[in-house]
Formats: sequence, structure tokens, C-alpha cells
Amino acid sequence: MANASGRPLSADDTQSRERLLCAARGQFSKRGYAATTTRDIARVAGINPAMIRYYFNNKAGLFQAVLHETIQPMLSLMHSAPMQSEQPDMLALVQQYHRMMAPYPELPRMIFRALHNPASAEYQMVNDTFNSVIRSAVEHLLAQMAKGAAQASAAQRQALVISALALAVFPFLIPDVVRQILQFSATPDELAAIASCAAPLFACAVSDTAGGQHA
Repeated sequence: MANASGRPLSADDTQSRERLLCAARGQFSKRGYAATTTRDIARVAGINPAMIRYYFNNKAGLFQAVLHETIQPMLSLMHSAPMQSEQPDMLALVQQYHRMMAPYPELPRMIFRALHNPASAEYQMVNDTFNSVIRSAVEHLLAQMAKGAAQASAAQRQALVISALALAVFPFLIPDVVRQILQFSATPDELAAIASCAAPLFACAVSDTAGGQHA
């Protein structure tokens, strides 16, 4: 790992960088990109604001680092054995996204708002990061299923991927009024319960997709 100039980081540097990333992830999630200042982030992290320039160049660099390091576990999963099979483990995909976002449940909302607001300061950064990741993930899943599901229609494979993405993302995007009615806060335990309930549905769907439509 290196700083903004490419110089390797010491153990202390790495710890300070992680504290800044953690603080930035929380501040960006709660306040949005435009309303968050580097001083806010440094204050929460307990680190001199000048260190943000040292590690990330500026606020935009820090924001991009937050995006990339937040989705890194998902990228790693996409290259793992369960996702390389002809029946990709959709539940693992959902669970990994839940684990990534559970500590910062407002982050998916911030990302969602940015992707739907081209005029925002963060739109291009979020779009560049997530467009490539989402595109490659969806194309990979469809291609893998196509190898083992010769009888399944493209619509069936598409529906399964959409279902997985919806189950992963929507718990964080539920409107507040619905959250209040359901008394749902997207805690790790609540997300685990959702995934657990969905497991039989995914198993059935993957089996049906692999075998094609029933007569």
C-alpha cells in the first residue's frame, strides 16, 4: 500500500490511513459528498487534516478510495470458486454485499442518489466506479449461468440476477416510512435473517433455471 505519491506506507501510516477511510466512509454516508469537508473527516478520525493530502491528494481522492475499498470484497468474491461455477452462488453475492454495507447502511443511499443525479459533484466518481463493477458482475453471472443452463431462457437468467441484486441492495433503500412500519433498521442480524429466508428461494430458482422451464 502506498500514499498519494506512490511511496510505501509504514505500519503507523497504514493505521492512520485506515482511520481516515473509516471516518470518511461514515461522514460521506451521513452527510453526502458536498456537505462533508476534509476537516470534518480529520476531526472524526483524530488526525491532522494535512494527512488527507499525504494519503489521498484531496477530498475527491479520499472519496474514490472509499468507493474502491468498500467494493473490494465484492470484487474478490466475483473471482472466487463459488462464482465461477455454472450455477453461481447468488446467496453468497447477497451476503457479501450485506456484510460490506451493514456498518454504513446510509452509504448505499448516498451512492443511489449520486447515480441518479448527474449534476452532483460526486456523480462521475460514483458512476465510473460502480458502472464498471456492476457491468462486469452482471455480465459474468449471466455468462456463467448460460454455460450450464442451455435450456433456460435469457429472461429466466435475467430474472435471477435481478432478484439477487434487488435482495442485496433494496434493504438499504427502503423508504423511512416503510422502515418504521416494519421496524427494520438493516442491522447485521436483520440482514442475515433476510438472506436466510431467501436461501431456499435461490436454491429453487437456480435449480429451475439450470433445468429449464418445467413442462
